[in-house]
Amino acid sequence: MKYKNFNLWFVFALLCVISACEKDTAVDDNIESEHETSNGYVLYSFIGDNTTYLIDSTGAEIKTWWSSNSSSGGYYLSENNTLLRLGKSSEANNGTFSSGGLVSSVIEELDDDSGVIWSINKDSDESTFHHDFKEVDTNTIIALSWQLRTYNDSDYWNEVVILIDKTDNSVIWEWSAMDDGGIFPEVNDQEDYLHFNSVDYKDGNVLISSRSENTLYLIDKESKRIITELTAEGALSGQHDATFLDNGNILVFNNNAETAKSAVLEITRSDELVWQYSNDFYSDHISGTQRLESGHTLICSGVEAHLIEVTDSGEVVWDYTVESTNSNRPTEVFKVRKYTDF
Repeated sequence: MKYKNFNLWFVFALLCVISACEKDTAVDDNIESEHETSNGYVLYSFIGDNTTYLIDSTGAEIKTWWSSNSSSGGYYLSENNTLLRLGKSSEANNGTFSSGGLVSSVIEELDDDSGVIWSINKDSDESTFHHDFKEVDTNTIIALSWQLRTYNDSDYWNEVVILIDKTDNSVIWEWSAMDDGGIFPEVNDQEDYLHFNSVDYKDGNVLISSRSENTLYLIDKESKRIITELTAEGALSGQHDATFLDNGNILVFNNNAETAKSAVLEITRSDELVWQYSNDFYSDHISGTQRLESGHTLICSGVEAHLIEVTDSGEVVWDYTVESTNSNRPTEVFKVRKYTDF
């Protein structure tokens, strides 16, 4: 009986040790996963190039698309995994807005074989697409456009944000910086006096980045009223790619955070800085950032074509520079997006 009880206690103790080891292993696995590159594929294109690439974390090409319109602004995978992109036709190189950065003539949707399954053109001397757009749902696009306007006897590029119904390409909503936002040019302002460079939409709110004003505008879609203006407590300078986060905050690439230094900032809607990351990357224009499902942050330092993924604590888990194999091909990347499925 004595030995029998001993054996039972021995078995019990052994089971406890095994259970503890399994728990430790599970914890170790979770810790290890936090230090790994997030699963998924990165979408990018060189500005001015006709090809858009989807790559894995090793840089291997998973998919490519080709268009007769060169890349000139944002590009995204749609909810249906088609490619949505801003393109610039050869005709857009002339005319009123030809001197503007990332002026675009078309938003187009390409299938797996690079066939155009939907497109909309806006490339007249009165108005044109530029910089950025987003898919609101499978039938709706929100986009930035310039509009030629005369104010105080001078011509300016008024910023107009439009919602497009893809079923018939009709404009179902629009917001004008001059008419709805009351934002007018001041004396000695350039024609492109606001230079909007990104747009995002969530829950009836529109988020716009103005590079010239170093300001993010948050607009209520229904009333068309500017709810708030955000500057990251005065830290924003030449920023790009402001996006809504699931936690209600806003993520943005701050180009000129310091002299020859960029940063990524997370700010609240009350303009409080709650997270930031920077190291040796710097891009004085273009560029972008994305908060991934894993909680990591993807960064594109566009002038350098330098892509970085960091954890919440700032640990670099992926560092990759996109290199052009064609000496005649542009080398700058406007922004990138990572997708877990394709």
